[in-house]
Amino acid sequence: MFSPRLARKAVVGVSVLAVAAGCALFLDGYGVAGHTQAQALRTSGAAVHPNPMPMAAGSAPASLTGAGSTMGSFAADQATTSTTPPDSPQQTAENLRAFFDKIQKQANLSPEETAEFQARLLASIESNPLVGKVVEQFYRDMPAEQGMEREMLRSMLVPSAVGRGIVLQEANAIWENKAQPKFAEMYETYFNLPGQAPQEVLVRALADLKKGAPADERTAVARLNFIGTLEDPSIPDAANLRSDAIQALTQIAQGQGSELVRALAVQKLYRLNSPAEASNIAVGQLAQGAYPELVRETLNSINSGDVELTPNLRTALTTAVKRPTASAEEKQQYKQVVDARS
Repeated sequence: MFSPRLARKAVVGVSVLAVAAGCALFLDGYGVAGHTQAQALRTSGAAVHPNPMPMAAGSAPASLTGAGSTMGSFAADQATTSTTPPDSPQQTAENLRAFFDKIQKQANLSPEETAEFQARLLASIESNPLVGKVVEQFYRDMPAEQGMEREMLRSMLVPSAVGRGIVLQEANAIWENKAQPKFAEMYETYFNLPGQAPQEVLVRALADLKKGAPADERTAVARLNFIGTLEDPSIPDAANLRSDAIQALTQIAQGQGSELVRALAVQKLYRLNSPAEASNIAVGQLAQGAYPELVRETLNSINSGDVELTPNLRTALTTAVKRPTASAEEKQQYKQVVDARS
């Protein structure tokens, strides 16, 4: 029987202050940012499920980064926000254009400049609904090719209740317009706002997964995380959808695609089954061929309680970390997780 455990939601942004410290993550190009997100999405347990973040109100989030909440710097800037005078809709539009023009031109922005921009933006949308409309339109008009800028704006908005509303409206618009280049962003947003995704989005995500619809790594990872919400039994028709998901996830896990995506599919299989069943899945996956992502994901899942460390699994992991290609990181994590339970 499936034993639901605490649902933990994924982070959908990167730290605004971290970005502000030279904007290195973004200015290196969105390919790097996307890869960083995907790399972090692979993990589970404490690493995958960091502390609660503003976007997923009341939930304990899961997996887009191995760090704590990275949805923005609002908590640190609340004092600044409370004393920041709001801007008019026109001034906000000008500020948005000027700020993101600097980002596109790879201008050096200090952490203080970025924090001040975010503080003014949040103060303005909270004080004037017309400002919110301006920001919503600006966000919507940013093309998919400006994924880095869209990600940064989203990260800035989510600490605010009004900002989260803007982010949700954009996710709904992406779905309504079937804007596939933005589907990763849509999946990430819905994953972090439980109960807000239309049921047909989950059905579409499962259908795309089952037929192997082409997707870049970020979209593939975001889709898997979104499908992973099926661990919540309150989702309509969750049992039937979960059965379809397990079949599709097994197919991906046994495929020849990206190791990152394959390992994340295995992690979702762990979470959609009981810890005892997940242990058998882990043994089977490792027997087919261990690889770094799979080993780390399995160890993370043991640490989180998603996978039971049975004698058979202990043996399988011991064999896996003795393979010639096993990394020092895998071996160290093995000692921390498996040896600690001896």
